[in-house]
Amino acid sequence: MPKFIFVFFIVAFSASLTSCNPNDKNKQNLQDSSGSIDTVNSVKLQLVTNDVHFPVQVKASPDSTHRLFIIDLAGKIFILKDSHMLSHPFLDLTNRLENKDHAPNIRGVYSMVFSPQFAQNKKLYVCYNAPTRIDSNVCKLVVSEFTVSDGNPDVADSTSERRVFEVEGHTVQNDPCGMAFGPDGYLYISVGDNGTPMKDRKGQYLDSYLGKLLRINVDKLPYTVPPDNPFVGTRGAKPEIWAYGLRRLWRFSFDKETNVLIGGDVGDKLEEEIDILKKGGNYGWPLIEGDSIRVNKDTLHLANFIAPVAAYGRKDGICVMGGSIYHGQGIPYLDGKYVFGDFNGNLFSLAKDSSGKWQRTSLKVLNKPASPFIINSCDIDGDGEVYFSGILNAKEGAIGAVYKLVRCW
Repeated sequence: MPKFIFVFFIVAFSASLTSCNPNDKNKQNLQDSSGSIDTVNSVKLQLVTNDVHFPVQVKASPDSTHRLFIIDLAGKIFILKDSHMLSHPFLDLTNRLENKDHAPNIRGVYSMVFSPQFAQNKKLYVCYNAPTRIDSNVCKLVVSEFTVSDGNPDVADSTSERRVFEVEGHTVQNDPCGMAFGPDGYLYISVGDNGTPMKDRKGQYLDSYLGKLLRINVDKLPYTVPPDNPFVGTRGAKPEIWAYGLRRLWRFSFDKETNVLIGGDVGDKLEEEIDILKKGGNYGWPLIEGDSIRVNKDTLHLANFIAPVAAYGRKDGICVMGGSIYHGQGIPYLDGKYVFGDFNGNLFSLAKDSSGKWQRTSLKVLNKPASPFIINSCDIDGDGEVYFSGILNAKEGAIGAVYKLVRCW
């Protein structure tokens, strides 16, 4: 991410933490009047809530309650139930976050995921930056397990925390990303590689967790390594690694119909990319970014790298936020397409054409918010419908917002 964008990103984070409980008037002004164009590349945004200061992810309850769990970067997870935000948080981690640096992008909760056996074990996993005892480090990246309270399904037991996975390092505060359980029942964790000078990036080094997609078994804590992970037994390699050469795989997801693992890898100065993540795959960072080569071609063995299925430059976006392959009922013309967003508010779909080549298409939002919408995440609910969470850069201050993507007629 270019320096000026990163600075703006921090400003937006800080402003969002001061804009609490926007009033009804603000809610009414979040959307412009809609247009009347009826095309397969047009959509609308339906406001779900703007009662969360800085939403960074929306997760659907893995049961029949149709609840939405919304993560606030500042440390709380809220529940939207029957179209109303519950007054008490589902989980409050504000007193467990990193405490050396209060910059909101560092002192935060970034992602959560429910256990595939949630109906039986009531377990969930949360990724956040926690305090470290190493003076030279700002924090440590932590993935922890929590259990829902016995007496209240709308509250997690904060005393049930069990640390699953931790990463130390003097730049790891910049590297938290996403999590997802695969169809194999294993937990996949992405860790970034964007906090160090270019010469020190670790994406190509198998002895580091940075710039990797990890795969672990959390059935036994803290965890075990699946024996079929690609680098098990490789000398010097971290056995948890599933794929590597990634800058910041912020959000990724498994397609429920094909089990394809797909995600958006945030670029640095040149391009954003969408990747299909494969076992043992090397996606080129920091030698390659998108479709662009960062070093002399003569020093590369290009056959060793897996190319993105799509990439785009600064004319179309600045930070890809990822998404999911759509299988909802609300927007039939998006069925089977990968729907995703960019930090700058642009929305896209991605699908194969008749020749098997992936084609990216811009989605036109007919009722764009009156204020610029900064997208933090793209997620789906239990019915496969798409939600975008982020910040409205309004005149009265930054306002957190979650929108549902709906058809344009």
